[in-house]
Amino acid sequence: MAMCVMILKGVLPKPDIVVMADTGRENPMTWDYLEKYTGPMMAELGCPVEIAPRELAKVDLHGHNGDLLLPVFTQTGKLSTYCSNEWKKRVVDRYLRSKEHKQGTRWLGLAMDEQQRWKKHHNKTEGKWTTVCPLVDLMLNTDSCLTIIDQFGWPEPHHSACWMCPHKANAEWRVIRDNHPEEWKKAIAIDSEIREADELGGVFLHKDRVPLESADLDAEETPEVIRQCSLGMCFV
Repeated sequence: MAMCVMILKGVLPKPDIVVMADTGRENPMTWDYLEKYTGPMMAELGCPVEIAPRELAKVDLHGHNGDLLLPVFTQTGKLSTYCSNEWKKRVVDRYLRSKEHKQGTRWLGLAMDEQQRWKKHHNKTEGKWTTVCPLVDLMLNTDSCLTIIDQFGWPEPHHSACWMCPHKANAEWRVIRDNHPEEWKKAIAIDSEIREADELGGVFLHKDRVPLESADLDAEETPEVIRQCSLGMCFV
């Protein structure tokens, strides 16, 4: 969102194309924000936010080999985040190719304080694409980005994430539970579904390793779950 504001102000150049991947499970707050704020402004600038549809993903909850793609909590640890690669990165790549964008520079909106995410991608070339993180070059951290958004007159955006993402802290789960009952029911259903197909001895969406519907979301927070969605492909 901060990058969009800086494009409007001329701090960053106007991109050729702006793409967001639709995982089919994005937080409703993300779509609301896009509809009310980011979408209209980017369209007015002549570079509307294009949506890479969910249908471009070749797998859903499980990979072709049957492995669960979600970063769920197990009895002994936590699985890696494979869903971002399948639902976002590859989807965006396929969409760009369909639009005849086969090489160039790709921007990721990762801030300076997200080093564990941007250091894997910043100024790296893969095939005919070079990835850069403009916020890192501008030395802007998350708080600086939120200040830019606030000074522009926009409300603070929620994290872009799936409504059943195991990376959520309790406060984020409460937002889904208290404000989006349909998504909450679907998250509970997925939590149950993955255990029915599980061979690891129990997998869970919630960090307490209990069924989501019985998790104490109002408990005092332990340190926030580390966000391991390292691809940064929520909004490209």
